[in-house]
Amino acid sequence: MKKFSDEKTLNLLLSGKHPKAKMYAGHHVLVIKDQIVPLKEGKEAIEDIERLEKKYGQTPTIVFVPRQDISYILTLC
Repeated sequence: MKKFSDEKTLNLLLSGKHPKAKMYAGHHVLVIKDQIVPLKEGKEAIEDIERLEKKYGQTPTIVFVPRQDISYILTLC
């Protein structure tokens, strides 16, 4: 179950108000217990997720941090 601090970090990242939002804009990140970790590709991503699960006892949330100067359109197929 997500805690309030995780939700607050997610909201700040998605709104662009988090201090690290500009640094991670346009990228996927892992958020867990107020920690933001850039998502790597392939097996490295899986290893990071498993390492964070062991360290914090919960699964991190994967989120795309949008750039603030671009509009995104979500298409469901």
